[in-house]
Amino acid sequence: MWEYLRNKFYGYPSQIKVVEKIISLGLSVFPNLDGQGSLRCDNIDITAASFARSLSIDRRVVLEVLNKIVSDPALREFFQNLRPVANLGKVSSNMGLGVIEIVPESASKPGIISAIASIIARENISIRQVIVDDPELVLDPKALIVTDSKIPSNLLPEMKSVPGVMAVVIL
Repeated sequence: MWEYLRNKFYGYPSQIKVVEKIISLGLSVFPNLDGQGSLRCDNIDITAASFARSLSIDRRVVLEVLNKIVSDPALREFFQNLRPVANLGKVSSNMGLGVIEIVPESASKPGIISAIASIIARENISIRQVIVDDPELVLDPKALIVTDSKIPSNLLPEMKSVPGVMAVVIL
């Protein structure tokens, strides 16, 4: 899908910026009653003007992107099915949860999350949430793991020794 998106919006950097932001936020796009594209966060409508202001671009750029999306069957299906996800990472301490950040050497290396999850599970700690940055959207992707309890610091050396891990930070 990434290649298809790049081709569809090739030569329009402002439009690519809109598409990337829609995807990173998990916003969806649906045709409204007059067939034009409509931006939503779950079932809450977001105006093109407010979205454009957040990106410091003209609202017509947002409208053009939304209309391209609803007029293309493959894009329409993809964007209609996006959903936002609550990231508990920054509020974990308020909730009594643990959180660690994993910085990979390469985000495409398989097995990093699995190995870290095994180390956590061995300590009988449940994982609540895993949020992983998409390397197509984020320059320096990371993984955030939220757990039911704090991660003991004595696990850090073992986590850092997992192949492909550059750094592990307890937040």
